[in-house]
Amino acid sequence: MNFFKRFSQGNLPLGRIEAFSDGVFAIIVTLLVLDLKVPQLKDPTDVNELAHGLVKILPQFLSWLISFIIVCKFWLNHHNIIRYAKHANYGMIWLNSLFLMFQSFVPFPTALMGQYPSNPLAVSAFGIIMTLSTLLFMILAAYITRNLIKPELDGKKDPTLKWRSLAGPVFYMSGVTMAWIYLPAAFCFYAVTPLFFITPPKMRH
Repeated sequence: MNFFKRFSQGNLPLGRIEAFSDGVFAIIVTLLVLDLKVPQLKDPTDVNELAHGLVKILPQFLSWLISFIIVCKFWLNHHNIIRYAKHANYGMIWLNSLFLMFQSFVPFPTALMGQYPSNPLAVSAFGIIMTLSTLLFMILAAYITRNLIKPELDGKKDPTLKWRSLAGPVFYMSGVTMAWIYLPAAFCFYAVTPLFFITPPKMRH
C-alpha cells in the first residue's frame, strides 16, 4: 500500500481527539499568563514605584491579551471544523497533532515579544509563528472537508471561508513586515487579525 494512503486508514472516534485538543488549549492559555510577574518594589508602600512597575510590564500584558484572544479564536474554529468530520483517521490525527504542536509553542514568542517589544526580531517572530499556526489549521480544515466531511454537511460549507482564512496569514505577515518599519503597527495587525474569526462561519441551508 502507498505510504501516504496508509494515513487514510482508521475509523477513529472524535471524542478523544477533542478531549486531547481541549486539554492542550487549556494548558496553553494557562501558560500564557505565567509570564506576567508582579513588579518587585524596594518600598512596598510606594505608589509611584508600583505605578512605574505596572507601566513597565504593559507590553507583556498586551502580548498576553493578544495571544489569549488568538488562542481562543483557534480553539473556537478548531471546535467548529471538528464537527464537520464524521470520524477521524490517522492523517487527521497527525495533522491535528502538528497544529497543536505549533499552538503549544505560542507562549514562547508571546513572552519574547512581551519582554522585548522594541526589538523587531522578537515582534516579527510572533507573527511568523502565528502565520505557520494558521496555515497548519487551514491544511487540517481542508483535509477534513475533502476527506472526512459528514454527508449531510457536504455542500453546506461557507463558500467564502477559504478566502477569509487567507486574511490570517496576510495580516500576520503584514505585522511581521511592519515590525521592521513601525513597531506599533505590528501590534495593531496582530490584535485585529483574530477579529475576522471570532464568530463561526456561515453554513448554507
